[in-house]
Amino acid sequence: MIIDSHAHLLYYGDDVKRIVDNMENDGLERIVNIGTTVQNSREGIELANRYDKVYATVGIYPEYAASTTEADLKEIDRLAGEDKVVAIGEIGLDYHNGDKDKEAQKRVFEEQIMIAKRHNLPICIHTRGAVSDTYEILKKHQKDIVFPSIMHCFSENGEYAKKFMDLGFYISFSGNITYKKSDRSYLKDIPLDKILLETDSPYLSPMPLRGQTNEPSHIIHTAQKIADEMQIDVEKLIANATANTYRVYKKMR
Repeated sequence: MIIDSHAHLLYYGDDVKRIVDNMENDGLERIVNIGTTVQNSREGIELANRYDKVYATVGIYPEYAASTTEADLKEIDRLAGEDKVVAIGEIGLDYHNGDKDKEAQKRVFEEQIMIAKRHNLPICIHTRGAVSDTYEILKKHQKDIVFPSIMHCFSENGEYAKKFMDLGFYISFSGNITYKKSDRSYLKDIPLDKILLETDSPYLSPMPLRGQTNEPSHIIHTAQKIADEMQIDVEKLIANATANTYRVYKKMR
């Protein structure tokens, strides 16, 4: 059974019930719903409380850093203490559309690292177009981070995969690792005890379903592609990824 370690279930509206009801048939053991704002962090907790096999993270996505207030951060701190909250995330840096909010992003990122520390929770990291700054902040705060933590939807190179693993991070792969232009050359160098699987649904549907709305059930295609690249049985990969996910999200046990 697979754990989807990173999904955005709130985007499905009333269709969430169908997704959760079908989990066993789809080979899914747990789904972790990811927070990106104060409001959907609250809603994610409500969702997790409604379904036994769904858990939640809380956090503020870098895109919203410039408008984030101290009251927002205090609310994330409060929400972090809820029973089914298993991590702070997704947090990090995103310069994809330019870096005009760079300093705000760094401030909100670092403050959420400290929230995670206070609650003894791992962090789930988003980085896009900002890997050097992301790495430097994580290295600076290495003593503050609860490990293992997660590099979500990893799309950097093997050199950075090693650097993040050396800090104490596990590497999580989504459907984009199956795309033709993705660099998969380093997958064979990722230890099996450091890999997680995710969908980042409703985004990044894997091949051969690219272009469709992604769902947690599609995670098997990502698992199969990684297993093929590593030249191992997909069930072996899944077993390791599931065990690794429980090691990160300790409260989910």
